Amino acid sequence: MKRYATFVLLLTLAYGTVSLGAQSVTDIKSRLNRAQTKSEKMRLSYQLAERQLEKNPAEAADYAYQASELAIQLGEKRMASEALYLSAEAQLRRRKYPDATARFIEAWNTARNYGHRDVALQSVEKLMDVGKRQNNLAEALKWSQEMIKYLQENTGRSSSSGDALRRLESQLSAAEADNRSLREQLALATGQSQILETTYQEQIKQVEAKTQEELSKREEAITQISAEKRQTDSLVSVKNRLLRTLTEEQIVDSMFSAQQGREIEASRARLAEAELERQKSETASYFLLLLSGFVLVVAALFYLRYRAKRRTANELAGKNKIIEAEQKRSDELLLNILPPAIAQELKAKTKVAARQYEHATVMFVDFTGFTRISELLSPEALVAELDYCFSNFDHIIGQYRIEKIKTVGDAYICASGLSDKNASPSDMVKAALQIQDFLLHLKAERMSQGLPYFDARVGIHTGPVVAGVVGEKKFAYDIWGDTVNIAARMEEACDPGRVNVSEDTYWKAKYEFEWLSRGKIAAKNKGMMEMYYVTAVKGEGY
Repeated sequence: MKRYATFVLLLTLAYGTVSLGAQSVTDIKSRLNRAQTKSEKMRLSYQLAERQLEKNPAEAADYAYQASELAIQLGEKRMASEALYLSAEAQLRRRKYPDATARFIEAWNTARNYGHRDVALQSVEKLMDVGKRQNNLAEALKWSQEMIKYLQENTGRSSSSGDALRRLESQLSAAEADNRSLREQLALATGQSQILETTYQEQIKQVEAKTQEELSKREEAITQISAEKRQTDSLVSVKNRLLRTLTEEQIVDSMFSAQQGREIEASRARLAEAELERQKSETASYFLLLLSGFVLVVAALFYLRYRAKRRTANELAGKNKIIEAEQKRSDELLLNILPPAIAQELKAKTKVAARQYEHATVMFVDFTGFTRISELLSPEALVAELDYCFSNFDHIIGQYRIEKIKTVGDAYICASGLSDKNASPSDMVKAALQIQDFLLHLKAERMSQGLPYFDARVGIHTGPVVAGVVGEKKFAYDIWGDTVNIAARMEEACDPGRVNVSEDTYWKAKYEFEWLSRGKIAAKNKGMMEMYYVTAVKGEGY
């Protein structure tokens, strides 16, 4: 029955492709907006992605990813793999290599999981190509080895078709040849780097030797020039003494005859000039006296004005520093309460609009036996212990850019995928494992001291949420939606010391962790739900 349904869907998609061939992108978008069923939305989104791949790769990437998510919800595994691959191809055409790499890895994992060999091989080939484009031969070599491993695993299995087996073996041989080529290129690049380094060192030694030789020659030339200069200075000194002697004798002879006549005229001129200078001196002294008085008055006025302006400027600077310090304290307090983007919007508009986030991951951490422990500790010791635990939780989630939402009694709630924060469910799972590891060490320490200790249950779910700010005076940032309720149900169904995740989170983080399937378990107001325990990060013990 399921195969028949899949066949009907493929026929529908083929018919849709023919019927939409003559339609414009605008018409398809209009039909997508009016679509009522997920199946129709999936088909139209995939059509738009194919149409926009050449003209608008960014839009094609978004539509293809939307089609993959709808395909996963509908159980259309083939469409999910191909839509993820198409989304990655669009990112590659935009030259968004990090985004393309992430999408190809997701397509690779999904195709492997669903058994779509062609999509898996196409994805890993693209990952090798991205590594080569970025001149990262080591990354390309890693994906080449992954392809060989995948092909070896598949060629080792029995196949109903000899042609399929031969094709896989041919692809395996080609992948192994490509792997050897990448290894040779990497070794050649390393060898060339060493040769260049050796050549560079030899050239430096040659330049240093030539420079030393040039310095020696210049020092010899300077010494020779100095000796010649001293000899030349000696000759010039003798010549100047001879010229001075001749000049003095000629001056005495030539000027003696005219000296007497000029002395009389010079005496008269000196007397006239002395009288004129005396009159000018008296006038200038009087003018300078007036000018000095005026300058003193103007300088005094400028000095008084400068003192007043400087005093005012100092007062303003002090007030500005106080205002800046208060503004900084206010901003820091706001950032401790709200995410940065929300805080900026609140300062700019004094009101924050609610937002819908489609891929948020919510985590609930709740202590077990809190009422019993609170009876054993004084109020001060109980609050101090909670503060110590929650402060360490803050530090752990801060490493993964996860947003703390609030604490309710002994419960701790946080989320990722909000605003500009990290949207990876894997990072939320890693943070949960670190929190349980911290509590395990704290438990051992408290037991050695004979003191009460906390055990905690952790529940995680991924899905859409609505986030916003409520209140006017004591406002608070909070999240709402069924995703929050399911995360709480995951925590309630968890054993102490464990991390319990929903099926949605499991599929998005499947290949990075070790899992223990719990099967379907009854959840309050939700019925039977698939749940999984996270046991460890792959390749590490927990």
